[in-house]
Amino acid sequence: MSSPISPACARPEAGPSRREVMAAGAAGFALAISPAAAYAAAPPALAELIGRITGGAVPARGGIVFDIPQLVENGNSVDVAIQVESPMTESDHVRWIHVIAEKNPYPDMARFHLGPRSGRADIRATLRLATSQKVVAIASLSSGGYVMADADIVVTLSACIDGG
Repeated sequence: MSSPISPACARPEAGPSRREVMAAGAAGFALAISPAAAYAAAPPALAELIGRITGGAVPARGGIVFDIPQLVENGNSVDVAIQVESPMTESDHVRWIHVIAEKNPYPDMARFHLGPRSGRADIRATLRLATSQKVVAIASLSSGGYVMADADIVVTLSACIDGG
């Protein structure tokens, strides 16, 4: 004997079920936090930012260590460490290190000026990130070349909002 369904439990004919809504939400969340999906959405803007900083030169990969957490609970305070392999002599040194966060309201986040007297090319800083995004560190060398490293960062609580 089957029991009758109470009107409170009956599913209305129109609209998705709770299970369908939850499944769609989970799929959207997985897509939203995927670093590959986030980078695929805006590579021209990032390439343009890098080109503006390097004067159109293509930075080499390697020779730079970019230490930043891949998962950040709070975008208001993200600790980073950037180290560039360089003897820091008069003839061979790092001129500056630039940090870009592609989806921040102001993507050109920081520029650190260095020279032979700096002793070493080692920067520690705290950044604010607006949302999950790719963050890039670019170093300009005295030889005229550039080196870069990047990281995809997932931010669970955003820090910046547009216009403020």
